[in-house]
Amino acid sequence: MKTANSSVVVVALTACALLLTSASQLSAGPSEYSRSRHGILRMKHSPVLGINIPISVWIDGRQAGGFAKGHVYQRSLAPGRHELYAERPGAGRRYDSWYGVLDVRPGETYSFVVSCTPNRVVLSPVSRID
Repeated sequence: MKTANSSVVVVALTACALLLTSASQLSAGPSEYSRSRHGILRMKHSPVLGINIPISVWIDGRQAGGFAKGHVYQRSLAPGRHELYAERPGAGRRYDSWYGVLDVRPGETYSFVVSCTPNRVVLSPVSRID
């Protein structure tokens, strides 16, 4: 008969392994694989964000695409300053969308996790894990 303590240890070890695996894949900063003159913008849904919440992305005042849960938005950007805007399409409310400025450097990857509160879209930068 298994004890409750051994089950808790197995669950905890499994959760830690999954977190470490996913954390190593989501790192921002220079990419050793990217030697281009452009930077890379990458966004993905938060694991807790609902499946029916698509995100529309605007770059420098132009619609640049969108994505939904299970997909990663990725785009090459020329070096320099870019205005980013992320919204829930069809919401019709500009105040609950995310707006920010990104200074792109050549060969760097900028990764964000998108989440939503009841009133806002939030982009959280993914920090580099060494």
